[in-house]
Amino acid sequence: MGVAGLLGLTGCSGQKPDPSASSFPVQIQHKLGVTVIDREPRHVATLGWSAQDICVELGVLPVSYAKATEPPGGTAPWFTNAVTAMDSLLPRSYSDESGLPLMDLRDIRPDLILAVNASFAQWAYPDLVQIAPTVAWPGRGKNTPWRESTSIVARALGKTAQGSELVSAVETTIHRAAANYPTLTGKTFLVVEASAAPGADFILHTRDSNAVRVIEDFGLVSSPALEGLIAQAVPSSSDRGPVTVRWPVDRSGELAADIVVVSCPKSDQETLRDNKVLRGIPAWGKQAIAVITQEVDMFSLVAASPTSVKWAVKTVMPALARCAWRSVQ
Repeated sequence: MGVAGLLGLTGCSGQKPDPSASSFPVQIQHKLGVTVIDREPRHVATLGWSAQDICVELGVLPVSYAKATEPPGGTAPWFTNAVTAMDSLLPRSYSDESGLPLMDLRDIRPDLILAVNASFAQWAYPDLVQIAPTVAWPGRGKNTPWRESTSIVARALGKTAQGSELVSAVETTIHRAAANYPTLTGKTFLVVEASAAPGADFILHTRDSNAVRVIEDFGLVSSPALEGLIAQAVPSSSDRGPVTVRWPVDRSGELAADIVVVSCPKSDQETLRDNKVLRGIPAWGKQAIAVITQEVDMFSLVAASPTSVKWAVKTVMPALARCAWRSVQ
């Protein structure tokens, strides 16, 4: 493909040349192999979570992205807001939950596919590589820490310096916001998922979870009880996503922490507050249980991108701060 053809595939009109483009070719090692990117990509498609957010943060509008099952409509509100701030429309979308959107990708003809916080079978990877160079996740699928995702995407786009600046800017945002809530620092916490379905167990997040990592970024610390709980529990997670365990509701009294973050579907929130499912948790007596929506606020923690973390600073952090204040009253 000639220069004119490559420029014709640009995903974001008016994109300024990046001095770091001279760093190409770039070689990136990941879970499924090693990807070599010969020149600055102009037509970027994304799979899974996070990569589309990071592209926009770095000034590159992807030509396509994968919708998720969690947020209403499949598109996270922070991504919609970020694209709108670029004075752009949402790119083409597809689902990658039940299989790779190979027909869509062949039609789109990207020159780079970013799947840094995604998950799919290794045997499917060659199908993607036939379409374009593909960068997969570095460790456990759909559980890549936001700093690592940012670093990988920035390298792939030839924007390493901007990626480092982005991480620093988000850390500054976190620290400035946390300074408004001094009672947060050092408070212990647990993260559980709950359901109003009869007989449902709690799903307890281990420290190998983006939700836990982000809350630790906010200045809280994982409960000392966590490791003991994990040792007694039954694993519940598959080979992707946060590492979690099942914890029986009738042993909720052992979920000891200053604050317990409870994620549940929005439709279950009132039921859980009204019935006895949460009342056995010690933090209930201090009104130090932060109930957050599974569809948006919990997803902002689990999907973990710079953009979603900034969303959580505005939504989850204040809820944690209210619980922290109550826990010492």
